[in-house]
Amino acid sequence: MAAALVVGVACTCEKVVTAAPESEAPKPHSTVSETPIDSNIDANEAKKPKNTAKNLHKTLKLAAGENLIGVLRRYDVNTQQAMALIREVKPWLDLNKLTAGKQIQIALNEQGSLTAFSIGVRFATTVTATLEDGDWQVRDSTLETELVDEHIRINVGRSLYNSALDAGVAVEVIQRAIAVLSHRVDFQRSLQDTDVFEVIYQSAQLIDTHQLSKKSEADKVNFIKLTVSGVPHLLYRYRGNGESQDRFYYADGRPVQSFLLKTPLNGARLSSTFGRRKHPILGYSRLHKGLDFGAAVGTPIFSAGDGKVLKASWGGSFGNRIVIRHENGYQSLYAHLQGFAKGIKAGSEVSQGEVIGYLGNTGLSQAPHLHFEVHKDGHAINPLTLKTHRYSARKLSGAKLEAFSQTVARIEAQLKHSYSKQNEQSEFVFNQIIKEYQR
Repeated sequence: MAAALVVGVACTCEKVVTAAPESEAPKPHSTVSETPIDSNIDANEAKKPKNTAKNLHKTLKLAAGENLIGVLRRYDVNTQQAMALIREVKPWLDLNKLTAGKQIQIALNEQGSLTAFSIGVRFATTVTATLEDGDWQVRDSTLETELVDEHIRINVGRSLYNSALDAGVAVEVIQRAIAVLSHRVDFQRSLQDTDVFEVIYQSAQLIDTHQLSKKSEADKVNFIKLTVSGVPHLLYRYRGNGESQDRFYYADGRPVQSFLLKTPLNGARLSSTFGRRKHPILGYSRLHKGLDFGAAVGTPIFSAGDGKVLKASWGGSFGNRIVIRHENGYQSLYAHLQGFAKGIKAGSEVSQGEVIGYLGNTGLSQAPHLHFEVHKDGHAINPLTLKTHRYSARKLSGAKLEAFSQTVARIEAQLKHSYSKQNEQSEFVFNQIIKEYQR
């Protein structure tokens, strides 16, 4: 089982408060509170509430196979009003696409009829629609948050991804860390159970919990450390003046990122290499123009580099496939996907390490796997022998190196503080054990 240290306030927290403009202020007679409501009632409840004050506010949860219109009808909202609500809220959220388990809050009058409706549309943001004279009055509200640095240290165990997830690291942070480390670490062959992973990332957290919003949302990953067979990789995030994106560097200013990733997923085994082979389905020999990685269906697939999506559609024997154009004449292809990530379509701009799809078994495929190709000027090349160092970022120097060194010093001070707190906690626990033993 992975041990984890979580330091929630390793540095100064910044409180973020966004007030709604005066024109969007709540109506005086609105009955929906921005604080959590004390009831939690399944939307399958057959009986409609009647004339009791404690039932004036409810939190409902959509059941499997249920739609919002059906729920609202139980509270005297007719079909026309329900369709109007869907139209009014669509700038924030499509209410036709709510999934099972989605929570909503409603306010009822003394007759048990709905007077207001609230729903979470994204982290720390809710939308409330109040029914007034047959029309919906809609406003959004931003919940109070604070920025907190999270510092977590774990043993890799059998899976870096799963161990980090069990320790409470946000999924997007794990994916970002793996994408960065993939430039220097072979995740298919290098990791051992005793290797250590460490990360500092910033997250926005709600000051007060709210039923319609998750508690936190990860933001920037500032520091990544992975010790592989006793060799540490310490990586620091930095963005220089005038640069459009963050990059990771070693403490001496050497860039971590290469132009393209060689393995665009985590936790997979290399099942077939580049070169001539006998096709497992067609039965004859031909050039295998890429690499095959075997893993579980649904495993996230990352973009090998920054670029523009040329294709994200069915590709015959490739099944669901994505083709991305990169700079310097390079293209990458990802085939046999189960499906595409949200927003991935022809014309989309993607960043290196961004999740673009999910491993599957579509097309001419014998078992679940990712088929990954890299092409240079129209010719397939072996991704494992990529030599793209001349396209990678250069080592920092001059004023940029000086500014970056200040970032490194700040993070090192933060780590020292965290380690000190960890030692204090360990010493306290040890002393408590000794006291119990001496009784």
